[in-house]
Amino acid sequence: MAMIELRQFSAGYPGRDWTVRNVDLTIQPGETVGLIGPNGSGKTTLIRSVLGVIPRTAGTVQVLGGDITADPAIREQVGFVSETPYYIPTLTTEMVHEMVRPFYPRWDEELYQKMRAEFELPDRKIKELSKVQQKILSFLMAFCCRPRLLILDEPTANLDPSVRHRLLGYLRRYMEDEGNTILYSTHITGDLEDICDYLVGLDHGTLAFQGEKDEVLDRFRMVQGPGELLTPETRGLFLGWEQSALGFTALTDRPQEAEALLGQEARYRRPTIEELIIYRGGNVQ
Repeated sequence: MAMIELRQFSAGYPGRDWTVRNVDLTIQPGETVGLIGPNGSGKTTLIRSVLGVIPRTAGTVQVLGGDITADPAIREQVGFVSETPYYIPTLTTEMVHEMVRPFYPRWDEELYQKMRAEFELPDRKIKELSKVQQKILSFLMAFCCRPRLLILDEPTANLDPSVRHRLLGYLRRYMEDEGNTILYSTHITGDLEDICDYLVGLDHGTLAFQGEKDEVLDRFRMVQGPGELLTPETRGLFLGWEQSALGFTALTDRPQEAEALLGQEARYRRPTIEELIIYRGGNVQ
């Protein structure tokens, strides 16, 4: 049974630009999937629609084989951390704990107390917590319900390096259970380089690519060379490029053609995930 399955899936609000269109995607148990793309590509829209927050406009979506909006047994197996926590500001940390815990039969109280002590999370009203403390609380709620599926949307944004490092340590331990699955959207691409097995790329709301991380990156090449090589003919080989007085840097998904045309005057290498996001979106031309 797939953890997430989308078929000809479209989502969004009528008249809005940030829609997702005709996406086919299957995420299997045990996979750690990085969801990438430039701002406005549809990553958050897709995640919120999978969770049932944004309406589906076409196609089908299944989470753990069913409808997450209709089946509490599915919802209790899904953890979620967003960039901005959505807790009632007047609730205290302990009130959130007591309200959330009964909905999750697999709740790990020992882990909750351990993490709360480690991160020195005080029992204060949500509105009195720092943004970092609110994010830590979100991680605690997501980890301690012991989900089979963990969905993360910019979870480590604005965290200091020490807190981020320790939270990623808990994420790696979560991954040690072969049945646990992660869908991870972030602009901190070092996290994805480190932990993800698969990449899914969105571009203007449509699926641009998907596959095993190494296989996806091997489809592309970064090309660097002197500026005179950047001609109308060679530009046709590139998905995106930038030029300076020192030469040009470009991304191609036609590496053999690029090498045949440019030869040894240019240099070629596999892109990083960050370069794939920057140049694949065509943001630097």
